[in-house]
Amino acid sequence: ICRQLAPHWEVRNSRVPEFDAVEVDREVMDIEKEVTGWKMALNTTEFLCCQNKSEFFTSLISLNNQIHAIRLILMVDPLDSIYSKPRYSLPLVKQRYHGYFPYDPHPGCSWRLIHNYEHGSYTPGRHSSSYKFTVYPYPVFVLKFYFSPWNDAMRKRRLQIAPTLSARWKWLKPHYTTSLEELETKFIEVARGTQDLRSIPEYQLLFPDL
Repeated sequence: ICRQLAPHWEVRNSRVPEFDAVEVDREVMDIEKEVTGWKMALNTTEFLCCQNKSEFFTSLISLNNQIHAIRLILMVDPLDSIYSKPRYSLPLVKQRYHGYFPYDPHPGCSWRLIHNYEHGSYTPGRHSSSYKFTVYPYPVFVLKFYFSPWNDAMRKRRLQIAPTLSARWKWLKPHYTTSLEELETKFIEVARGTQDLRSIPEYQLLFPDL
């Protein structure tokens, strides 16, 4: 997919054969050591969104801190989906607008970190760090496509995670679910609370054309 849609990206094969948060994050931090400047390690379903990229990075410098937490918006389709099939010709962040907005400015670990240290010194999962960080103010967010788009491709992606867990992370299997029935039940529970994000002023600043 990257070679087709983002041919200028560097694609690397992971040295970690199983899903092990500690080993994966150690590999991420080793790669970060090769890079200078601001760094952010996102999963494949996560997208950093801001209105003006240059202003955003300038503001990071002006805040006088080397590491910041960017809050997550969990994208979740509604039960009665109003959406059409995703199109490759348009960014996914402009095709979906339902989810959970982080109204709490300090929502636990519901964020991703951006930093300019040698590496992020992450705790497992990369939602926190041994470095002292600040929560970045509006209107910059990471959109995490959690239960969206809710189609067969996403279902298959979700179900392929649990079987790849390493021995020390097998206890997370219930979190990732191991059957289609469990997954659908979890989606229904989460989808009941999803909302139209276009009604939120901070979201409107990000996507005024939606």
